[in-house]
Parts: sequence; structure tokens; C-alpha cells
Amino acid sequence: MAPQGLSFLADRRPEQASTFEVWDGPVTPERIRPGAPGFERWPLHSAANVTHLSAELQLQPGQWVPYHVAWLGGCVLYRREALDDAGGFRFWSSLPAEHAGEDVVAQWQVMERYGGAGILPSGAVHLESPTTVADRRVEAYDVVLREDSV
Repeated sequence: MAPQGLSFLADRRPEQASTFEVWDGPVTPERIRPGAPGFERWPLHSAANVTHLSAELQLQPGQWVPYHVAWLGGCVLYRREALDDAGGFRFWSSLPAEHAGEDVVAQWQVMERYGGAGILPSGAVHLESPTTVADRRVEAYDVVLREDSV
């Protein structure tokens, strides 16, 4: 469930939600990398986009819908055995101290083997606190998945 930025409720960003795609059938493995299909979904979870999408879908109480994601920045649940099988966070020691995106690497590795989906409506709310990751020059996927890049 992607965190919703509720202070952005009046800020509609249809261009960022244009990549929204419901899973048609079961969730299946999907490979995401910069430049590959699916990566362009990354802005989908900015601001209050998932709130706006949920409203547009007019979901009934108790109804939910899985959708394609590039990755989710928080509120991620894994089947423990799937996370372990995909490598978990064993790559952590290969990252420099100043980096960002280790969550993305773990998600992509699980999604590549087992699939992954966002769920609407999202029950998660972003606290909108300032980030503690000030230096984002090194993306974890550039270090860990460098040979895998498209």
C-alpha cells in the first residue's frame, strides 16, 4: 500500500497517474530497471495520486484492486520465504554509507521472481516528515544491479 500524501489532496497530477494499470489476472513476475517497461510508473505514488485513483475507481466498501508498480516507498509486506529466496538485504554490505534505494533493490528482486502489486485503496498515509536521507547521489540499484541494467 503506497503512502498517500494527504496534504496534496487538492493537487491533481493526472500526468503522473497516466501509467496506472490494473493487474488483469494473477500477479506474475516482472523485471523493472531504469529504461525498461514499467520503470516509468515511478511517479505514480507521488503526492495524493493513489487517493485520486481510488476515488476515480469508485471502489465499494471492502473492494480492492491490485495494480502494477515500479516500486513502493514504504508499507511493503513480503512473504518471508520469497524475500529470503530473492536475496533479502544481503547486498547491504556492498553499498556505500551514503546511498538511497535499498528498498527498491529488494522489491525488484522479489518482483522479478514472484511478482508484486500495489493495492487500492491504500490504507497508508505518508507522515510527510523531512527525509533523513540527504545524499541521494548513489542509487542502490546502480551498485547492486549494475550488471543487470538495461
